[in-house]
Amino acid sequence: MNKINIIDEILDYAIDNEIEAYNFYTALAQKAKNPEMKEVLLGFAAEEKGHRQILEDVKKGKKVKLGSENVPDLKIADYAVDIKPTENMKYQDILTLAMKKEKASFALYTDLAETVGDPEAKKLFHSLAQQEAKHKLRFELEYDNIVLKED
Repeated sequence: MNKINIIDEILDYAIDNEIEAYNFYTALAQKAKNPEMKEVLLGFAAEEKGHRQILEDVKKGKKVKLGSENVPDLKIADYAVDIKPTENMKYQDILTLAMKKEKASFALYTDLAETVGDPEAKKLFHSLAQQEAKHKLRFELEYDNIVLKED
């Protein structure tokens, strides 16, 4: 298998991951009772759609502009219990599920960045990993402000 086919397969996998993330946040937003969090979830769905577009553009050979910021990690998701989505999820559970999902996406893109040899693909996956880290940070801050302050 040649280098182009492998990169195309990786990009296809990442595109599928972004589609899944978009669907996840859209469905979660429909269940959210807190209007502010519903807006955040819909915003993340839009960002995941944007990630998909970036990946599709890269696959088509287009040049894309990438960020290079490093996002802090509060590590709250590391200690939260895994949650399965249900119809009547509590706000805390929605936040936990979202943190775990973003942590997994961050790990995926970090691993992909380490796997590929192509410098542009490496930069792309590092950038996407940092964007997922921003999402996780947003959920961790919300969890810290709402859930941990209540306990």
